[in-house]
Amino acid sequence: MLGKKDSKPTNEKKVRSGKVGVPSVLGDDLNILGNLISDGYIDINGHIEGNVKCESLTIRENGNVRGDVVANVVHIHGEVNGIIKAKSVNLASTARVKGVIIHETMSMQDGAFIDGQCKRSERHHVIENAKEAAAEPKLELIENVRVLTSAK
Repeated sequence: MLGKKDSKPTNEKKVRSGKVGVPSVLGDDLNILGNLISDGYIDINGHIEGNVKCESLTIRENGNVRGDVVANVVHIHGEVNGIIKAKSVNLASTARVKGVIIHETMSMQDGAFIDGQCKRSERHHVIENAKEAAAEPKLELIENVRVLTSAK
């Protein structure tokens, strides 16, 4: 009917560009070797060996990223081995981070583990660096992938 709004619940999030998009969900049975680039929201419960760049990122308890992360908002419940660069970083009690966290704001629950450094960045530095990264061709990220080997 005219004038009647649809009352169905939705999982869609509004991204910076003003578009409404569905989050990209990577399940716990998924292993990716390579970079992930998105203009929206990524939810990781699997294993990523490569860099991740997006607007908002959530790494679930079973999620694991071995590479660098660049996003505006990062929520970590799982594990990250690499550099995290974000405006806002939230570490849950189950979070395990090995590397450098460059942030504007950061919150950390009791029990979260960090082996590395936390560097507070001024607001304009994070925004300028994010704009510079967005201006670079996406193929250049492939050159920055670290080759990680397990030393067991």
